[in-house]
Amino acid sequence: RGLCRDLVVQGHQLTVAYAPHRADEKFKEFVSDHRDRIRFVQLKVGRGISPLSDLRAIVRLLRLIKAEDPFDIVHGHSSKGGALARIAGRCSGIPTVYTPHSLIMASIAISRVKAYLYTSIEYILGHWATSRIIAVSEGERELILKLRLVREDHVAIVENGIDDQDLEYFSQGLDREDTSQRPLTFGSIMRFTPQKAPGHLIEAFARLVEMSPSVPVRLVVAGDGELFAEAKERVIASGLGEKVSLLGWRTDVREVLRELDVFVVSSLYEGLSYGTIEAMAAKLPVVTTDVFGTKETVAAVPGNVLVPVGDLQALARGMYQLTIPTGQGSVRRSLQRIGQANHDYVRASLRQSEVTRRTLEIYRALC
Repeated sequence: RGLCRDLVVQGHQLTVAYAPHRADEKFKEFVSDHRDRIRFVQLKVGRGISPLSDLRAIVRLLRLIKAEDPFDIVHGHSSKGGALARIAGRCSGIPTVYTPHSLIMASIAISRVKAYLYTSIEYILGHWATSRIIAVSEGERELILKLRLVREDHVAIVENGIDDQDLEYFSQGLDREDTSQRPLTFGSIMRFTPQKAPGHLIEAFARLVEMSPSVPVRLVVAGDGELFAEAKERVIASGLGEKVSLLGWRTDVREVLRELDVFVVSSLYEGLSYGTIEAMAAKLPVVTTDVFGTKETVAAVPGNVLVPVGDLQALARGMYQLTIPTGQGSVRRSLQRIGQANHDYVRASLRQSEVTRRTLEIYRALC
C-alpha cells in the first residue's frame, strides 16, 4: 500500500491485481480510497498451488497486459503473486521484479520434500522469468544466493519501511506514562498461521508466568487466521484466560500497540517483519526470534532481545529479561528508553519514502 500510494503521488500509472478473499479491511479501505487513481483487478486464486485456478489467473493477467499495453514493469509480491506476475510478464516481454517478503525455504519446520519443491519452482522462475529479485533484508539476500535462485547481479536489497505519516503519529501520540499500575503487557499483531507460530508465543508466555509469579503480566495478541481457533483452545487449556486476550482481527493497529509494553515475535521465518518495524516505530522494545531482518534492525538497538527460532524456553527467558529492573529506574522507564531508541532508529533508517525511491531506481534501470 505504501509503495502504491507513493508511486501515484509521484504521477506514475498503476494497475494492481489482488486476491479478494485475502484482502483485509485495511486493504479494502485502500482500494476504496484509490479507485479513481489506481486500476484494481481481482484475481480468483488461492494461496496454495492450484494448476487450474493459477492458469486462469495467468491468462487473465496476459489479457490485461495486452489490453493495457504498454506496461513498463511488472512487480509481483509474495510467492504466489510473484509467480503469477513473473510468468505473465515474461510471456509478454516486460521486465519483471519480484519481492518474496519471506521465503518458506527459510523455515526450520519445512520438510525436505516441500523445500525441494519450492526451491525448484523459485529456481526455474528466477532464471527464466525474473529481471530482479528484491530482498528485504541481508539474510534473505544470502539465502537467495545460497540457493542460486538468480544470478548475484539480479538481487537487490530494499528494506521495508514505515509511512512518514505513521512515523509522525508514533512520534507524537504514543508516549507512555511510567506511573501505570496495570500489568506489564506483552503482545503481538500477527496472522495466525504456521509461519507466525502463535502457539509458541502462548506457550512461552505460560512459562513466563511461571518464571515471574510476583510480576503481574498479561498477553495481548491481535490478528486472525487458520490457527486462531487452535490458539484459543491453547489459552483455555493453559488456564491463563484472565491473563491472555486474543483480540481477533483489528484494523486499529495503533490502538493495539498503545496497550503494549513489549512487542513479541515468535515467527519461524520472515523477510523483514512489518509488524516488528511498526512496533519499533511505536516506541516498543522487541523480543523476537532470530529471523531474517532482525540482526540489522532489532539487534542494532541495545536492549532488544533476539532468541533462537523455535526455542520456546529461550523466548520465555527473553520476555522475562525485560521484566527485570536495570538499575536505572523502574522496569517501565527502562522499556521506554529502549522503545525511544527503536523509534529513532526506524525514523533514521526505515522510511517508506526511501523504500519508494530505491524501488523506482530498480524500475528505471530495467526500463
